[in-house]
Amino acid sequence: MAGTFFKMSLLSLLLVLLPPPSLFYSLKNCTADFYDRTVIDCGHSHLTTVPSHIPKSATLINLVSNQIETIKQTDLRGFTQLQTLKLGNNHISLIEDGAFMDLSSLTHLNLAVNHLSSLTDNTFKGLSNLVTLDLSLNEFQNISKFAFEPLKSLQEVYMSFVPVDMINIISHTPSIRILSVETESFEADVFPFPLLNLTMLQLGSFPLKKFSVHGNVLPQLEYLILSTNHHEVEWDVPNKAVLKSLKRLELSFKKMTTESYLSILQSVDSVEFLELTTFGNPFDQSVMDAACSIPSLQKLKITYRNITMINDTYLRACSNLTELGFYSNALSELSECSLRMMTRLKRLNIESNGLTRIPTTIRNLSTITHLSFLSNHITKLQCSDFLNLPLLEELNLNYNKISKFKNCVLKDLKNIRVLYLKHNAFSTLDESFRSSFPYLVDFSAEDNYLRLVHKGTFNKMLYLTDLNIKSKSATNVENGTFEGLLNLRHLSFSQTYQSGGIISGLEHLESLVVFITSNKETVVSNPVTLNLSSLQKLTVEVDRNVCVDQALYNLHNMTNLQVFSLETICCDIPTHTFLETPHLQKLKITNCVDFSPDLDLFKTISELKFLDLSHNKIQSLSFFSRANLTKLEQLILRNNELQIINETIFEALPSLKYLDLSENPFACDCSNAEFIIWAIKNKQVQVVNGFQYRCSSPLSLDGQFLLDFKVQLCWEETSFLCFLFSSGLVLFTLLSSFIYHFMRWQLAYGFYLLQAFLYDSKKKRQGKPSLYDAFVSYNCHDEDWVYRELVPELEERRGWKLCLHHRDFQPGKPIIENITDAIYRSRKTLCVISRHYLQSEWCSREIQMASFRLFDEKRDVLILLFLEELSSNQLSPFYRIRKLVRSHTYLSWNQARGNKALFWEKLQKALENGNNPAGNPNRHAANV
Repeated sequence: MAGTFFKMSLLSLLLVLLPPPSLFYSLKNCTADFYDRTVIDCGHSHLTTVPSHIPKSATLINLVSNQIETIKQTDLRGFTQLQTLKLGNNHISLIEDGAFMDLSSLTHLNLAVNHLSSLTDNTFKGLSNLVTLDLSLNEFQNISKFAFEPLKSLQEVYMSFVPVDMINIISHTPSIRILSVETESFEADVFPFPLLNLTMLQLGSFPLKKFSVHGNVLPQLEYLILSTNHHEVEWDVPNKAVLKSLKRLELSFKKMTTESYLSILQSVDSVEFLELTTFGNPFDQSVMDAACSIPSLQKLKITYRNITMINDTYLRACSNLTELGFYSNALSELSECSLRMMTRLKRLNIESNGLTRIPTTIRNLSTITHLSFLSNHITKLQCSDFLNLPLLEELNLNYNKISKFKNCVLKDLKNIRVLYLKHNAFSTLDESFRSSFPYLVDFSAEDNYLRLVHKGTFNKMLYLTDLNIKSKSATNVENGTFEGLLNLRHLSFSQTYQSGGIISGLEHLESLVVFITSNKETVVSNPVTLNLSSLQKLTVEVDRNVCVDQALYNLHNMTNLQVFSLETICCDIPTHTFLETPHLQKLKITNCVDFSPDLDLFKTISELKFLDLSHNKIQSLSFFSRANLTKLEQLILRNNELQIINETIFEALPSLKYLDLSENPFACDCSNAEFIIWAIKNKQVQVVNGFQYRCSSPLSLDGQFLLDFKVQLCWEETSFLCFLFSSGLVLFTLLSSFIYHFMRWQLAYGFYLLQAFLYDSKKKRQGKPSLYDAFVSYNCHDEDWVYRELVPELEERRGWKLCLHHRDFQPGKPIIENITDAIYRSRKTLCVISRHYLQSEWCSREIQMASFRLFDEKRDVLILLFLEELSSNQLSPFYRIRKLVRSHTYLSWNQARGNKALFWEKLQKALENGNNPAGNPNRHAANV
């Protein structure tokens, strides 16, 4: 009890003496990145000011999506190592001059989506090394002419609307390479300095009305993006040589006229990648002809157009293209000859359109290598759909409605390496796949409704390395389905739970994902043994209909397994589960409602560094005490039922650096006081979002923050109890010292008195007569006198029967019992007192007991015989003897040396006082 009081007092004192929170790893409203603790995330935390407790050693601070209105001069003082500052999506309307003065190392600054209206000469003072500045989506009305002058290293600028008369301020940063800005007019010739290093220019979203470049002011421009909702742009580029370095051009116009398109497209000769995006009517044929007439054009991307059909002539000028893409259009048909002229085409992407079948126009495109029809409405594949595509390596049919494959569909695609059939309507994979893809490397049929996967489906896919057939429904995978796939490295599949060795023969498998499914409620009780010595990552997901009452898999000989993830509703994980996975480093067991690990479950995986036990209804962490997780660095325990945390558990995790206890029903009372102090004080473990943990009990504190609980209240209560305890201890010590010094002999006497009382009560109940006339109490140093003078006189001459301890004590019996027996079986007790007698512990006990009998029986049963003269001072430590001497007559041998006969007569009379001992006839004979 005293130890607990002391510990609580010490912890409370430490709380008072804690250093500033900036030294902690557990930050209020912020978290530090596990891999780099100088990266601080305070985003989405409802902050109204920049937190003062952020460590000055931070290299990245994320403050996006808060409610900060002002950046003060003092907010960012001392952050000399800060490299990235994200302040986007706040309410910032004012940045005080000099606010960034200490940020000499800052390279990236994000101030997008705020309410800034002006920039002064000193807004960016101190940012000499800034490389990227994002000011987009603000409300600028006034920008100082020299606002960007301190930004000597600036290379990237992103701004929303900038008035025409202010845009030339950007040229004060000659090193700029990327510029994204909204303005009505861009006239490069009026800039005071040419943008000699500019490689990318984006002018968009605002009604751009004019683009003017005359001289060689943009010699390095390679990428140009123009976006406007205005119906016409004045394109003032007098000759093609002005934009001779331009390689990529994106035009995003809502209502642009054909004339504007033509004026732009006919003035660029070096463009290799052209992207056309619009929401208006389909492009005029002349626009497509102009686009594809650019002699250097290789890639054409058309997005968000209202195009429903491509006829034979629409792409007639595009024969030199190597890549063509139609994205998010309304395409439902391509004419049979629409692509036949594209003899150099390698990649064709028709994604997020309305195709219901594979267009016939792709047949005989002998140069095509990559083909994607992702997110269309294709329901059926014909045998002739992919004829004469000998170089096709990748086919993407994800997110369609295909339900069946025929053997003949892909029979001619001998070089296909990648096939994606994700999210279609397949219900079975059978023999149609057996001979179609001999060189297939990557095959995915994920998110279909597979009910059956036949044995032999993948028999001839000898080069397959990645296979994903994870299904949305209960799937029966036949035993031997994966036999022969010697090169398989990554496998994901679903199965209706069954015993058997469906994963046998995959000695080189490195990653395995298994989804256990069932159409009805199922209890798994027969585990499958996995013997995959090369496996490094294993993920097991269990459907809600399946309850696992034993280990789902026996992890046999998995010496290379490093990552294991189990997600199940109910599970029983035996102690031996990880016995053969000694190198496991990441373990995740989640959504197990009855998870109660054995104390030795983790004992064999001492290499573990990451452990996630979220959503398991765990109520206690006591199982960590014997876990042997000395290398564990990250521990996630989100959404459990932890109310009280014993911080001493973490002493068994000496390498722990990251602890997440979010969404637990904490108790805000003194039982968590030590954890609260530990969470704030420790400098090794980051308690992630610790300052957002809320209380669930007691009801009066429901919803309050756990770390705001006033542990001082516990300290005050404990201090009061400690005061009472310590005061009582002091009083007890003083009283004990007083009693020992002044009353120790009285206490000793009382103790012997109690012993005698108990013995006397016992003897009275027994009713036994006295056996001796007197018990002689003497010290061994006086034994010579007793046997030379006393015994001959009293026993031999006068016939008294004496009890002598050297002669009459029963061997083997405790001394104290022999003494009490001798005193109570004798009529008298004769104490032969000398200096040696007073120093004897046993003699002291004998006289104490005899004196008790004196007072108890109220008869003179005690005779004091002094062998030598003793002063009152010598008797003062022996309280009882001194008192008896003062109140009783005693005999002195020293005084009787001249008349011994008188001495013996007095002793005779003292012995005669009282009844004779029963059965002692010798006594009368002696007196005759």
